[in-house]
Amino acid sequence: MNAFDQYEVWFVTGAQLLYGGDAVIAVDAHSNEMVKGLNESGKLPVKVVYKGTANSSKEVEAVFKAANNEKRCIGVITWMHTFSPAKMWIHGLQQLKKPLLHLPRRP
Repeated sequence: MNAFDQYEVWFVTGAQLLYGGDAVIAVDAHSNEMVKGLNESGKLPVKVVYKGTANSSKEVEAVFKAANNEKRCIGVITWMHTFSPAKMWIHGLQQLKKPLLHLPRRP
């Protein structure tokens, strides 16, 4: 048994709705692919759980509050799939009490 079996790291993607519904579908597909790759790599001692795409400051705040309150969640990974303005993340990040790993988008 792995000491981290009871824990998880949440994966949250940042985007904006201004790109339309097709873009959001692509964002979710790419995010799920990344989470699957992380989990299947065999290199992480903890399961990564995709928690969806945050498209607004309210959604960012909600997912970070949920992470704070979930005992199994030991950290959050964020990835900006499409342009996601920093202003949208400020309030939520100020409230996050768990470790954060930000994956930058490759150009």
